[in-house]
Amino acid sequence: MSDQLNKPLEIWINEDLLLPDIRLVPLLMHLSPPDTRQELLFWNLLRDKLPDVVKIHRFTDLADAGKIVVIPHFISSYYGLKKESEFYKFKRQVLGSRRTLVTFSNCMEFNPSPGEIFFASATYNDKEEKSIPTPQWLYDLGEKVKISKPSIPTVGFVGNIEYPSRLNSLILSYIKFSDSMVNWMAGSLFVNRNLNLGLRRLIARLVRKKIINEVRKAKNLEISLIERKGDFFILPVEEKKRQRAEYIENIENNAYILAMRGDSNSCYSLFEVMSAGRIPVFIDTNKSLPELRGMKWEDFCVMVPFSEVHRIGDYIQAFHDKLSDDDFAEVCRKSRAAFDQLLPHNFVLRMLEIIAKSTN
Repeated sequence: MSDQLNKPLEIWINEDLLLPDIRLVPLLMHLSPPDTRQELLFWNLLRDKLPDVVKIHRFTDLADAGKIVVIPHFISSYYGLKKESEFYKFKRQVLGSRRTLVTFSNCMEFNPSPGEIFFASATYNDKEEKSIPTPQWLYDLGEKVKISKPSIPTVGFVGNIEYPSRLNSLILSYIKFSDSMVNWMAGSLFVNRNLNLGLRRLIARLVRKKIINEVRKAKNLEISLIERKGDFFILPVEEKKRQRAEYIENIENNAYILAMRGDSNSCYSLFEVMSAGRIPVFIDTNKSLPELRGMKWEDFCVMVPFSEVHRIGDYIQAFHDKLSDDDFAEVCRKSRAAFDQLLPHNFVLRMLEIIAKSTN
């Protein structure tokens, strides 16, 4: 246990906010049954650790709660079940009582309130940013078959480029967005925190089309790009399996994989690419990434500012040329090692340190 956590951190949860059969936030993961799917087994490492580092108390009357109250599910779960009004009412009560509220968001854009510790994956390098950057844990692909350094950089991508919407299509038919305007929208905390999901998908479409077009123009890359439309999660089961297999195969077969924002300033694929021991080409839209200990993101990741995406081929080539065959293998190893460092059972100690420090 961390030096700052010489005893389990005591936290309180409201039983009235528990949602049946909905995934709990990381601090409460040991209250749910173990995962059995291969890609999700990493959550069980967290389940094993949590009983030693947190002590959970349940309540229904806020007067019975201690000083640290944790919302038991991601905010998006309450929105998905149209229970957001209950969440906000309870949030106001907790903050009004001067207790500390701990909230989690996966990829939802959200403005935290004073007195709220907010762990989020959609974050910005902005003086107004109050959220704490958190990894996006979806799946652990497992370190894939080792790949040798290719003579020409091989670059892969599978993902949405267009998000069908009548409103967005109408806007695009009347407005031509300049590169500078798209760059500003893509990395603006103010814009993204105040636009609804539909309009943020317009930003995602503009950003992703620009990136893919620039990659296709690069003469020095061997590319394997599969562009999709629509929402993966509403597809029939068999089509999901096919597309998922295609996505994993694309990662296995390429040394470099594009990682970019979608309808929020977050990116699940960044962490999946790292889990597979491949080199992410991260298109930076003013994102604040989780802190790494003992290494830097630039050690294993091609960092391309979105404003410089027209030079993406140069960025990848410069990164590739400085690597010997052994260096290339070491970079792939570091990519996986960084993912291991950010896995929930390791990252949870940082979360607890932040909570403990803020309440002492």
